[in-house]
Amino acid sequence: MMPRLEYKDIKAGTHNRFLDRFLDYLFGERESIWRFLNESLQLHKAPILERLIIELGPHCPVDVDVVKWISNAVDRGVYELEFDLMWSAKPTSLPKNLYICNTLVYLRLSNKVFVDVASPLSVERHDQDNLIKFSVEVPSLETLVYYNEKSKAGSLVINSAILKELFIGDILRNSCSIESKPCLDKAFVYVTFYPDDKFMRSLSSVMYLELMLINETVACCQSINFSRLIECKILVVEFYWFEPFVALLQNSPKLKVVIIDQRCVSGAFPLSFKQPNDVPLCLSTKLQIFEWKEYRGTREEKEIVRYILANSKCLKRVGISLKSTCNKKKKIMKELKSMYRISSTSQLLFSTQY
Repeated sequence: MMPRLEYKDIKAGTHNRFLDRFLDYLFGERESIWRFLNESLQLHKAPILERLIIELGPHCPVDVDVVKWISNAVDRGVYELEFDLMWSAKPTSLPKNLYICNTLVYLRLSNKVFVDVASPLSVERHDQDNLIKFSVEVPSLETLVYYNEKSKAGSLVINSAILKELFIGDILRNSCSIESKPCLDKAFVYVTFYPDDKFMRSLSSVMYLELMLINETVACCQSINFSRLIECKILVVEFYWFEPFVALLQNSPKLKVVIIDQRCVSGAFPLSFKQPNDVPLCLSTKLQIFEWKEYRGTREEKEIVRYILANSKCLKRVGISLKSTCNKKKKIMKELKSMYRISSTSQLLFSTQY
């Protein structure tokens, strides 16, 4: 009737010779706990299983039916489940009812477990992760969230034909490729590597895009025709970003919302401004909302805002968030208010007003 059960194999090899010999003396050849686990779970009668922890080592037979243990826990309304499988066979799939369990609030899966979730899928890589090639092959997957800041260098391969939303955050210099041809609606791309051609072409269908603009992602702005893009957020790092930004505008004829975010810019990083030869179509026919976060009021930034205001005929709202450490805020606000706006109905709002 115990509501909390923990089954853990004694880990082989404790890095202490004396302790290893002592354990061998006590237990002989260290067998797996799987047989006791299998029998005791059949006798378990508690109506609710609050917690089940199973850690199986390399001595566990590879023909053991681990799926039924997990399925049994789900049927008993398990709250917390931890499953660690370190046997010598290939990774095992878990029962489908695990991923739709209404009572489950905490789940930890480790080692040789094949996670085949229908949708969505969230993956966070850690420093203990030794996987070099991370492959996502889920035909039914619609949303993928992938975050990696600590694992070793490697590659991410995505093969999900009906993928609609993609969030990828990878600050290591890994590689990413998309094998299928998904028609993405939303993409959040925060990477420090150069995406391959298939990856970049998959972004051409997005209607919402968040992009960290650095050297490696400039090609996205210059070579892709974003024919469906309506809303775009550009995260600016310390980089001369204005020219690729204009290229993005020129390649996005339906763009209605543009947000520039400079929260990752530190110090007085210089910015260049060069008057474009042609006005992007989206400025003269579509753009309605323009926002700038962490605006510093430098001469180049003023020229960029002046250019946007003077050429955006459909503009309805301009939102400016001044950098918290910025001096002479009243002067900067006054300068912005005095700038010419071709759209007579547009509003200029500051961070406290929008």
